[in-house]
Amino acid sequence: MTDSIKKNHPDNYFSLLGLPVSFSIDKETLTTNYHDIQKSIHPDKFANATDRERCLSVQKAAQINDALQTLKNPLQRSIYLLSRYGIELGENNNSIDPAFLMEQMELRENLSQVNDKDDPLGELDTILDDVKSRINKIISGLENLFHELLSADEQDDELLKKTSAQVLKMQFLNRLQEECLDKEEDLADQL
Repeated sequence: MTDSIKKNHPDNYFSLLGLPVSFSIDKETLTTNYHDIQKSIHPDKFANATDRERCLSVQKAAQINDALQTLKNPLQRSIYLLSRYGIELGENNNSIDPAFLMEQMELRENLSQVNDKDDPLGELDTILDDVKSRINKIISGLENLFHELLSADEQDDELLKKTSAQVLKMQFLNRLQEECLDKEEDLADQL
């Protein structure tokens, strides 16, 4: 499959939801298109249809739901876009910058010590704000990287590698953000 076919295949999530293939999406248009499509294919509209037509309606509704969940989340959207280039991100990827890994270890250590602070929730908020800021910075960079990738006439392996590394960083940070939110629940339960 050529690059242009991968990016513009009619069954991609962007096409299903009537959006151009891009990392940057208009969330309002995404939501509006989703609701319009769901109304037109909702299984209730096929109550008097054949079993096959009802089954296809249910399958299409599930596919549209998957598309929405993927495209509305920047991490999932970026992983999906990379998969269109044949890149699957794995947990054991060794292309992460060692300095970034050290920062992650420090952030996790700070998170593990939150309970020992005078103001654990305040400390946790500081860590969470830092993590969110880092995620937003990566998202901003990914907008540019994916724009370059999707605009290129041919596949740029170096650009793909750079983009993949940023997506992996966002994966790490999203996981850390989830850990912070879990810790916040634990602290709130202790109050």
